[in-house]
Amino acid sequence: MRIEAQKRRWESPMANSVTDVAVALRESMEHLGWEFARERGERLYSRFAVILPMAKVAYIFRFRVTDPLDDVRFDAWEFRLSHKGDVTFIAVDDYRYEDLDLVHQLLSEMVERLPRRPWDFPLGQRMEAGLALPEWSNARRMWQQMRFDVGEKTPKDWVPKGSLGERV
Repeated sequence: MRIEAQKRRWESPMANSVTDVAVALRESMEHLGWEFARERGERLYSRFAVILPMAKVAYIFRFRVTDPLDDVRFDAWEFRLSHKGDVTFIAVDDYRYEDLDLVHQLLSEMVERLPRRPWDFPLGQRMEAGLALPEWSNARRMWQQMRFDVGEKTPKDWVPKGSLGERV
């Protein structure tokens, strides 16, 4: 009798826009030669207006990897937590412990293609969404769990790889 390996989920807030994350993910998968399918989805969340929760829907950029991983999903979406403050999230679903090196490889490639490190939230972004939100420290903790050096800030002369680095 064969025991199925437990599937895992990893999720983190990101300091980049959802479109930048989706572009970087797609370019990273293409660069690594991975087979994937693009899908779309929606996610419900609540945003508070004064004291009443308002139901909102976030569009999900979904990439389902079939090779070299076995049906692992990478999702990116954006929540609008205040009238102006958007927070992007990324999630990796249905990966196994044995897949961790490949997931890390893809995320490392993606980080190199983003305009700034995903855990390096600028003060303006934190002020727009809310200075006291737990997402800011959660991002550092989650990226550290994925074996990234979160003490590293985005260098001033940072130029991302790929098409995001070609923009002026």
